Amino acid sequence: MKKIILTLLITLPLLSFGQKIKIKKGIVTFDGKEVAKLDDNTRDHYKFTTLTGDKAFDVVFKGMSASNLEGFQWLEMTSATGKKTEIPYEVLMTSFSVSKLIIKLLSEKYKLITSNGIDMAKVDEFFAVEREVLSDKYAQAVVAAKTDEAERQKTVGKYNPFVKDDGTVLFGGSQGTNIVGRASFYNNTYTVKDLDGIVVGTAKGCSTCTAVDATTYTDESFKFDYGSKTMMTGRFSRSFAQIFVEELLGRGYTLGHEAKAYKKRLHNERVNVAKEQSINLYGVAGKVTDDEGKIYKGTIYAVFEKLELDQSQQESGIYDTNSIDNYGKFVSVKYKNEKNRDRIKKFAAKDNVTFCADDEGIEKCFMGMKTKGNALKKLSNASNLGFDNSYFYEIIYEKNGHMVLSKPGEEGTYVLKFTDQKVGFMIDSRKNDKISEKLAKFVANCKNLSEDINNGEFDLSNLDNLKQIVDEYCKK
Repeated sequence: MKKIILTLLITLPLLSFGQKIKIKKGIVTFDGKEVAKLDDNTRDHYKFTTLTGDKAFDVVFKGMSASNLEGFQWLEMTSATGKKTEIPYEVLMTSFSVSKLIIKLLSEKYKLITSNGIDMAKVDEFFAVEREVLSDKYAQAVVAAKTDEAERQKTVGKYNPFVKDDGTVLFGGSQGTNIVGRASFYNNTYTVKDLDGIVVGTAKGCSTCTAVDATTYTDESFKFDYGSKTMMTGRFSRSFAQIFVEELLGRGYTLGHEAKAYKKRLHNERVNVAKEQSINLYGVAGKVTDDEGKIYKGTIYAVFEKLELDQSQQESGIYDTNSIDNYGKFVSVKYKNEKNRDRIKKFAAKDNVTFCADDEGIEKCFMGMKTKGNALKKLSNASNLGFDNSYFYEIIYEKNGHMVLSKPGEEGTYVLKFTDQKVGFMIDSRKNDKISEKLAKFVANCKNLSEDINNGEFDLSNLDNLKQIVDEYCKK
């Protein structure tokens, strides 16, 4: 416990305070003025009385250790009437005298001792406050820490690790044959790698300190301190490496091939989250209707946006669309043929294909088509060697076979599709007057509607207006 106190004192900066505290022959003075009497002859016990000899309160310094690095310190205070309370022990000045540190705390933070003496009114207020029972709280923390340490030691004993002089890490003791990793040392840093060459953990220290900072591949950080055993010596130490390996093992890092498996699980979880948050359709129930009207029922895969997948998560011919500008252009279906055998068929949007899929309980239908009105998109495709301008668009409104569709992943991009037109017309973020002029020409066969669009009667960024255009298309 004294070690912890000294560490706090050494690391605190030198501060300047207005009052100079002195204790001489049981008299406490602030800047030479007597303010209280103190009996500190019994170790860790401090009895405060007023200058007139009236008992004010007693203080007992208490502490307990959870580990070499973690300890708890507090003050148990008892009033003249026997009422107890507990407060954290805080160091507010630089001093090697615990008595002075306690006086500074009680004076500066709790105002119990002033330059005019012990303020008994403040003392009464102080003991009237209900506070957390720190002794119980810290005792529980110590029990938990010791339980954790016991579990760690149990794990270490189960594997019985041993580090050889060359850094080879074995399970099964010094005579073990199960090699699980290797420890090395460079520039005051120990590194432990597993059988796949993955760095499981690093430990950094120095030749003048005993506490060591460690990190692992899971971004966990922790400290450990075994006195002189953990001081860096400038060369590889088998005993230090042994301690570090045991610390890693006690925290669940079993070396071998564990890190690789962990990273794969983590990657899979991230991919699953990415899939859930994406607009892509992965393995959902649905059907595809080709240009001849043949229906394929089964499991649908459609990729509208890029999602990072490694080769183990790709399924050839289904959703590995990593080539230029392929997103939204293909749909695959896994189905049973007439002989009840699994088959996979891939369809392109340019082939006038439609498909419907169950997206979290909602049926969504898509139509593949080319569009007009988006010359910039065509130029972009051409510059990327993607000359096919056909995509799958989601049907969001239909009237008499005429439709308003949206492009998945591009908010505000719509397509108008009329039954007598082979291609659709794209509505996007371009200025309304430019799109209106082109759309008016596109529907020139519907004279009245074409004139109204050309006259700017429709704000084409408004979805309801697009639905109205579909409703009025060639309506007599």
